[in-house]
Amino acid sequence: QTEKRQKKEESLRRFQDKVRHRVAQRANIQRQQQPHINPEVTPHIRIPHHQVWEHQVSARKGKTSAETTLQQRSSPEPGEVTRQVRLRLAACRSIQPEETMSDLPGGRWNSSSTRRRDSSHMHRPEEDVLEEEEEEKDVPVFISQHECPLVLQKMVRQTLWDPDESHPDPGSKSRVPQVLWPLTDQEKVRKQRQSQFLMHRRQEMNSEREHVKENRKLMKHLQRTARMKTEKEKLRLEEERRLERIQQLSEVKLKLEERELLIQARLKLEEEEEERAVQLQRSKIKEEEKDTRRYVEALRAQMKERLSLLKLEPPPLCCCASSFWDSHPDTCANNCVFHNNPKAYAKALHSAVMCLDLQ
Repeated sequence: QTEKRQKKEESLRRFQDKVRHRVAQRANIQRQQQPHINPEVTPHIRIPHHQVWEHQVSARKGKTSAETTLQQRSSPEPGEVTRQVRLRLAACRSIQPEETMSDLPGGRWNSSSTRRRDSSHMHRPEEDVLEEEEEEKDVPVFISQHECPLVLQKMVRQTLWDPDESHPDPGSKSRVPQVLWPLTDQEKVRKQRQSQFLMHRRQEMNSEREHVKENRKLMKHLQRTARMKTEKEKLRLEEERRLERIQQLSEVKLKLEERELLIQARLKLEEEEEERAVQLQRSKIKEEEKDTRRYVEALRAQMKERLSLLKLEPPPLCCCASSFWDSHPDTCANNCVFHNNPKAYAKALHSAVMCLDLQ
């Protein structure tokens, strides 16, 4: 804010310097283009000396001094000359900074020309007031601070210096003052400083308000961004937890499937082993049965040979058979001892053969 204000003040100062230079050039050109007037008619030409001044310029005192100079010198056309002098003084009239126009509502800069005119008319005679009101109709009124050619923050004071009047005439009762626009009193200086202080205070307050607003906006923005970050972080954590749960469930499921596959493989192996054992056992039983049958058949053949040689008829071995040779594990009754029991039948045959050997 301070940098912008300084830039604006510098640009305004440059613009005012340019306007002042341009107006001075135009005044010099117009003065050069004016026709030469008889020195008896015109007053002595005065050389303006510009000095930097920081107080309000009193146009009334400049006009009264011009009138006194015109009264001291005899001229055939005093009205025209005084009118030109007044116009030139009105063009060169400067306005105090506290009286310049401003865009701010209220303030001490919105003072009207009628108020200044009323304050300047308080201590004047009535004839001068009427005369100035008639002549001010022809003087251009500057409304804004940019229309006035010499509105500056550092006002310009003009002093009129005449080489002929540097030594005043002792016989003259009234003497023209060298300073056309004197200093303002302490009251106006105090008001000017007070207005400047109020202006600076208003600017500082506005800058502070803007700074506070910017800080509030920044805090709101930071809070909003922090809230959004926390919400996004919560969503991200929830999503990560959900993905972790899904991954854990998938891992557990894979482990269970692998375990089931292993269990099934083990069961299959056990079943195959059991089947193999059963098959081996069955094959063994079948082989044993075959062996016992062969053994039984051999014993029966041997028993037949011996009984044929001895011509004997042995008794039956069981109750279900009518003769000795009818007893057989395959043909015996269900309640017989030798039914599907070739071992017992073989033992019985072996004991019968042993009895025959003993005889």
